Amino acid sequence: MRIIRSTQNKVCVDGSRMKEFMLDEPLANEFLNFLKQFGTVRILNETELPFFSFEKENFISIKGFIGERSVEVRYKKEFSDLVADYFHLLLFYYREGDKGAAKLKRVENSIWKMMRVRMGLSE
Repeated sequence: MRIIRSTQNKVCVDGSRMKEFMLDEPLANEFLNFLKQFGTVRILNETELPFFSFEKENFISIKGFIGERSVEVRYKKEFSDLVADYFHLLLFYYREGDKGAAKLKRVENSIWKMMRVRMGLSE
């Protein structure tokens, strides 16, 4: 799965950044299973197309419909510069399966270290 284009980019009232991306293929359950390794995934089946949300605290939230190609990604204000590429990394490492998940967890640890420094917390 790859990003074809960004269709919307805005700053929200709370200071977070929102981007809407168009993907080259529809979102599938397999991708949501991959996301579960990195945060909280919720699926609502009460709509015509199942709606999902993914939350990774202090990183990003992702929302969209399973089977659709567009997705909304929000980046937390305080760390948006550190996590700006996180959605791209999720898509990239998803293609590598379990090996990709392990690699992404190492990348996440590096990002967390930078976040902790910014928050004034020791490693």
